[in-house]
Amino acid sequence: MSPTLFNGEILIYRSIKYHHNLLAKGSIVVAIDPLEAKTLIVKRIYKITSSGIELRGDNKSNSIDSRQFGIINPKNIKGIVEMVVR
Repeated sequence: MSPTLFNGEILIYRSIKYHHNLLAKGSIVVAIDPLEAKTLIVKRIYKITSSGIELRGDNKSNSIDSRQFGIINPKNIKGIVEMVVR
């Protein structure tokens, strides 16, 4: 998520159960990694469709995101980032 977020920063996020009205394009979210289910990832919501949610990293040239793993089920969104402690 560089240049927005960097290693070592602490993220404070609001845990959510899927409610479509809480998720919006541009929000930074914490989600279950579709490639490694025991890991969480931090990405930005790029698009919300009836099929699912497309996530993108802010560093286009060096991000593993929905361009590689496809759209994700909204149930895999665990929270919305509310604050970054630097």
